Amino acid sequence: MEVIISKATQKNWARLNVSCHPERLTKRANKTNSRKKILPLEYFSDANNLPIINALLDEINCCGADIFSAMYSIVLNCFNCIGIADGTKADKKNVQDFISEYSCHTLIKSLISSKLPINETDLLGLIYQSTYMEGDKNKQGLYYTPMWLSKQLSERLSFLKGETLLDPCCGSGSFLLNAQGATPTQLYGVDCDPIAVMLCKANLIMRYQEIEFTPQVYLTDYLTEPGFFDAVDELEIKSRKFDYIATNPPWGAIIKNNLVKESMGESFSCFLFTALDSLTDNGLLIFLLPESLLNVKTHSYLRSKLLCDYSVKQIELFPNLFSGVTSKVVSLTVSKKHTDGVINVCDGKRTFTVNSDVYKQNAHHVFSLIDSYDRDILNSLYFKGQFTLSDSIFALGIVTGNNAEKLFDAPLENSEPIYTGKEIKAFKLMSPQKHIVYDRSQFQQIAKDEIYRAKEKLVYKFISSKLVFAYDDSGSLFLNSANILIPDVPFMSVQSVLLLLNSELFQFAYLKKFGEIKILKGNLCELPLPKLLSEENSEWSAISNSIIKGNDCIMNEAQEVIYQYYSISQKQANYIKEALKNGKSA
Repeated sequence: MEVIISKATQKNWARLNVSCHPERLTKRANKTNSRKKILPLEYFSDANNLPIINALLDEINCCGADIFSAMYSIVLNCFNCIGIADGTKADKKNVQDFISEYSCHTLIKSLISSKLPINETDLLGLIYQSTYMEGDKNKQGLYYTPMWLSKQLSERLSFLKGETLLDPCCGSGSFLLNAQGATPTQLYGVDCDPIAVMLCKANLIMRYQEIEFTPQVYLTDYLTEPGFFDAVDELEIKSRKFDYIATNPPWGAIIKNNLVKESMGESFSCFLFTALDSLTDNGLLIFLLPESLLNVKTHSYLRSKLLCDYSVKQIELFPNLFSGVTSKVVSLTVSKKHTDGVINVCDGKRTFTVNSDVYKQNAHHVFSLIDSYDRDILNSLYFKGQFTLSDSIFALGIVTGNNAEKLFDAPLENSEPIYTGKEIKAFKLMSPQKHIVYDRSQFQQIAKDEIYRAKEKLVYKFISSKLVFAYDDSGSLFLNSANILIPDVPFMSVQSVLLLLNSELFQFAYLKKFGEIKILKGNLCELPLPKLLSEENSEWSAISNSIIKGNDCIMNEAQEVIYQYYSISQKQANYIKEALKNGKSA
């Protein structure tokens, strides 16, 4: 088995004399090296076609041909099925040109004659995606937009006046195929994947089989060759601008080029700003992006540019859109022309409007998807806020560099228990399941000893959609799936801070303001903490201590104390509980 690890991992393992464990490399952070295949179930038009798709994939594996030849053979099979390669329309010039362009590839007879499923809007894209390993899909961003979604997003586009549409990451053509009312001469596609370009051309030929045309789909890198259209028709399209640009760009990769600032180097940012520059003055852009666009500090410059130089028209959330991808997806609609500043927000059944000035005033220009009812609740919290956690001590749990070698299921000589994020529950810790020999020189990253051994500290789950804080006064060790907080807040004990951070109200505030699956120090430091009276601090501390000691019966009482302190009505409390139950980020 070939083992692939990052250079950073190689460096750390060499420093710590760690041996390589192949079985560890396809888990979690090493997902980009996964050799597992994931069927894109979201891309199926008819789930009943799954057995036929699996049969085609088995045939591709058995024939041993390269993927390009396999996909080209399936394209010809599709052409035959509708009579445009071997039938009444076989003399069409664009079909013959297509076949001539790709005739150098080997024909796989079994795939040309294989049974094909019916009622699949983009059969070619579905099969192609299914041939990819999970790691390759992550590296290349090969997650094609489901046809139902590209159709839904394209419905707001009109082509009655000859408007043009560009998809700069077209894949097999999802957005182009769903441009209702458009002729093929109004559609343009670009992709740097030669197989995707072939499939997109074939899809357009089949979509517009009654029309004689040459698909305007080009094999090139949209970011490094922004003037590629000049070579198509230098006189007619010298400085091509488009009325619409709609796409699902690759996420995650870091790109450096001369078109965008290095601070905006993540791939989707590069595509976004390059596309905005290619719009007509009244043009409209529709992008599918990771939810991190809305709130992660790294993208604050991007959000600022969108708010100040363009008009954000609509934000819509789509959870669990792609198989094998946990990130929520956001569709962002942006107009190049400045308008009234009203942003339409759609989150499941909720639809509301937000004025762009609200986002301009937010820290880091966060796109917090908060309606007026949410805002009233949060205002109650911020009205009493006088302090933050900014003067407190934060620390990371121990990064061993190799948990398999450094953690033990049973105690050894000179070892001690170490807690992981799994053992952190609200207010208290469960029994530790691992042990470690605390030799600081053997760890990859470690906080100061006095932080771990602090007389009192709070610990919290780092990867979590909600705030989960526990109390520790035993000087115990924690793994890096747990973070450490030693609060320094005037007029509040550690236990009072604990009560507040575990409250439903603060859970709600974190969910609404940040909506992340990580509990970040910067976000925690933006939460407002009140100035307690001495008797209030004593009451809150007593409640926390009682729960820490095992009195779970007063958990509801603990929530009510916080609701009453902030004058939250019963209706608002019920709304908060429902929001937390649904786990929505807005």
